[in-house]
Amino acid sequence: MLEDFAGPIHQWNEMNDPVMGGKSTGTFTIDTDNHVGVFHGKVEIVSFLNAPGFIKAETTKGETWPDTTTCTGLQLTVSSETPSYTGFRVSFGNKRPPGAFPYSYGFKTDLHLTSNDANKDNDDDDGTIQTIHLPFDNFTDKWDAGTGNAITTCAENKEFCPTAADKASLYSIAIWGEGVEGEVDMQLYSIAAYGCTSSTNDTAAATTNDNDNDNDNGILDISSDDSITIEDFSNNQSINKWITMNDPVMGGESFSSISIHDGMASFEGMCAIVPFLKAPGFITMTTGTHFRPDNNNNKQPAIFPDVSACKALKLTLRSRVDYDGYYVSFGTDKVPGGHHAMGYKAPIDIPTTSIDASSTSSTSLSFTDITLNFSSFSSHWDDATGKTKITCLEDPSVCPTVETLQNMKTISVWGEGVEGNIALDIKYIGAVGCASGGNDDAKDDDTSLISSSSATGTTNSSIMLLGTNITTNSNSCVWGIATAAIGSILVVLLMRLRHRRYNRSDTYDEVKQVVLDADMA
Repeated sequence: MLEDFAGPIHQWNEMNDPVMGGKSTGTFTIDTDNHVGVFHGKVEIVSFLNAPGFIKAETTKGETWPDTTTCTGLQLTVSSETPSYTGFRVSFGNKRPPGAFPYSYGFKTDLHLTSNDANKDNDDDDGTIQTIHLPFDNFTDKWDAGTGNAITTCAENKEFCPTAADKASLYSIAIWGEGVEGEVDMQLYSIAAYGCTSSTNDTAAATTNDNDNDNDNGILDISSDDSITIEDFSNNQSINKWITMNDPVMGGESFSSISIHDGMASFEGMCAIVPFLKAPGFITMTTGTHFRPDNNNNKQPAIFPDVSACKALKLTLRSRVDYDGYYVSFGTDKVPGGHHAMGYKAPIDIPTTSIDASSTSSTSLSFTDITLNFSSFSSHWDDATGKTKITCLEDPSVCPTVETLQNMKTISVWGEGVEGNIALDIKYIGAVGCASGGNDDAKDDDTSLISSSSATGTTNSSIMLLGTNITTNSNSCVWGIATAAIGSILVVLLMRLRHRRYNRSDTYDEVKQVVLDADMA
């Protein structure tokens, strides 16, 4: 994920045609209630040029971006009340060809939206959310500074294509209304890279999933034969930036730290009693965008692969102490009507191996692989203890959604609800059972129910049953399809009784402060 407007990490600035009597006007604002970036304005004729000008919203130049070298292109999830406007464009980078104007920089391509209106001349309230793929091969830095149109395309001359270095450092991203007179309106939900490849636990390089879904809500689509790496500390570095967060309010005394060394991340600290609540607090190691009450924010972009075709989460870890309050969570969804608990959480039961009496080194402890089926995660959990209130198997509406598995947005490992010291070493986090048809040894009770919801949070009636084995044998195939169909129908009937899902939420620290404040009141 490059930018998610549920919690934007980049500074966006709006600019209009500034010279020669340009009259175009535009604004760019973050709608925190609807979790979108709103780009709105009007492109007018520049009187001196007798041609349309431009408006654009651009991130601050030179900000840090994830490396997109191995990706196919950019993906935008947007809606618009003016989808028939033909001057939408997207640009990134700071490169310019020889002889270009100083203010003409970056690689640019057209952004074409579709309209569902029967009358294409009336765009009012179209508002259809759509996901647009823009291959890097469609971008060129040889474009007309007056109109924004490509002069020479990447296909016509590779000299003007983005290079690996350009994709490794995007520099900035801009959304334009340019070269076409008219009203401009766009709501941006997210910007991502798609079609990326990544190394996995089993292979040197993953293969790109060719089954791209235009409704995948701005995700990084990374797949492999059986497993997909989410985080790997084995090379004394991490894919994403990790920080710690502790119970921050009302005298919380818990503390924690994280360090990466010897091919692992060490999460250490103490979950202490919150004096006011007279109950244990929490500590977490977490990645993704979080905004803390003390302004110690994590603004490093986080990249999460698409694991929606997988069965389970796998962690390679060990605990150097006997502690019963370990949990792992991902995502930002909340149960309908929920105010506090955020994301999908499951307990981690870790075998504790005593340190060899003849050694004082923690390296004598053995690591173990913990596999947690996605059906063991639930969004309905107790925000005070971390314990699950309603399981995914009891109510499919609290199961991880397809959209969340396509982009988890955040992952946290917790010490929560149990007082005591914590010493956890993690080597690897990934998803397993990602091959088509799943694991041949999988049992019926390992089948995961994964609910599917739209980008606006409205629950759809489609259900993905992960782990259902349908073999090439004709009889097995028929029975597999029948089983999946019956299961899907039952789950659909249950989910239609539920209220609409709310898939966007406040940040973790704000949520935790609200619940503690509520308890105090």
